[in-house]
Amino acid sequence: MQASPPILTPALKWARVSPMRRQETLLALLLILPSTLGIVVFAVLPIVASLGISLTDWGGLSRPNFVGLQNYATALQDSRATSALSHTLIYVLLAVPTGVAISMTLAVWINNLRAGWLRAVFRTVYYLPMVTIGVAVALLWQVLLAPQGVVNLILGWLGVHGPNWLGSPQWVLPAVAVFSVWQGSGQGIILFLASLASVPKDLYEAAQLDGARPWEAFRFITLPMVSPTVFLVLVLSLIGALQVFEAVLVLSNGGPGDSSTTVALYIYKTAFTFFKMGYASALAWLLSVILIALMVVQWRTQNRWVNYDQV
Repeated sequence: MQASPPILTPALKWARVSPMRRQETLLALLLILPSTLGIVVFAVLPIVASLGISLTDWGGLSRPNFVGLQNYATALQDSRATSALSHTLIYVLLAVPTGVAISMTLAVWINNLRAGWLRAVFRTVYYLPMVTIGVAVALLWQVLLAPQGVVNLILGWLGVHGPNWLGSPQWVLPAVAVFSVWQGSGQGIILFLASLASVPKDLYEAAQLDGARPWEAFRFITLPMVSPTVFLVLVLSLIGALQVFEAVLVLSNGGPGDSSTTVALYIYKTAFTFFKMGYASALAWLLSVILIALMVVQWRTQNRWVNYDQV
């Protein structure tokens, strides 16, 4: 009967490692230690702390009392939270599809420019809003969207009476969505340009020989080849849109009334205006659950339209 091999414990495995390999392993652990500590201190601990706070009635300065799931039950019955969620979803429906479509259209147009210096110029111009301070840009758009601002002035030249964009409950969310699309399209354009550069040119030449029109080349070559990038931009845009905060805070501060209060802004006001840290943490966790659920749906449905095999 053949004897079974001895079970190697981690200590025994470590004892059999050569001295040089031990030094390399210890050096690697030492090098990644600062980054690991940073992730633990600034990411993991705040997440765990927010989960604990969401189970209390902590107000920021008072002594926290354990209330169990009461904050979550209150959130599900809070009409203002429900209203904020509906505003967020409307904003997502306005900003995400529009942003992805505009980013792809501009990327295709820039990619087809013959002059290389023009492509570089437009890449820089469209990416500038991404690296500009968001609050400063939002303040600029606040002036542009004023009742007597540049936007309504241009609409007046075209014979259209522009609304009070940021003062109207019906127009404030579309106005914020337009600003967000303008500010965030640069990221999508850069990603799409990188993906378009990897599409083989001989596919377009073969399609041209077969008499394919530009729209057919885009529909049957470009779109399938860049579909993984479309999925990536869609995921990034959805994550950003569900957490929209800065644009709403600066442009409208959630008004008029609560007509543009999003979930992120409502969480902020609950925590730092009404000092309900426990309730705000519970709202943040509910938003995280919604975000994760939407990501799972996107991930499970990507195989129906994303073509990874053609990359």
